[in-house]
Amino acid sequence: MIQPVPSTATIFQNLPGHWTLERDLGPTGKFSGNVTFHMAEPEKAGFLRYREEGILERGDGKRFDGYREYDFVLHEKPPAIEMLFRDPLSFGNRYVLLQFGEDTADEGYSARDIHTCGEDFYHHCMIWYDRNHFETKIKITGPKKDHLLHSIYHRKPSA
Repeated sequence: MIQPVPSTATIFQNLPGHWTLERDLGPTGKFSGNVTFHMAEPEKAGFLRYREEGILERGDGKRFDGYREYDFVLHEKPPAIEMLFRDPLSFGNRYVLLQFGEDTADEGYSARDIHTCGEDFYHHCMIWYDRNHFETKIKITGPKKDHLLHSIYHRKPSA
């Protein structure tokens, strides 16, 4: 059965909550943890804070605590989800602008954008499957980089 294509607004409205995260970093290792999407500023409709926390396990077996934050902003025209950096060096700058199209990837609904960082390119793809599962695939290329970050998100069951 073919599922109806969700709007960008519907995808955005289904992000809030708690998710598990498994990220394959290729030869570098893996990251496992939890993600929360929440309204950081209730007066700002269409604005979500993303925070991931977990353990980075490098290929050599060493383990480190880690976290990352972004702001997700819903745009109406054109319909898109903008991801903004929250780290001190790039705070408030755009990482990517995700415009979901009719194209599908692995039976999901996808959006793509490219972020340039110096001589490196981050080819970001978000694949939305349903309100309980999405993935990102980020292909990083540059003079000294050539690897894929594959992240799988599953919504945590309600308590």
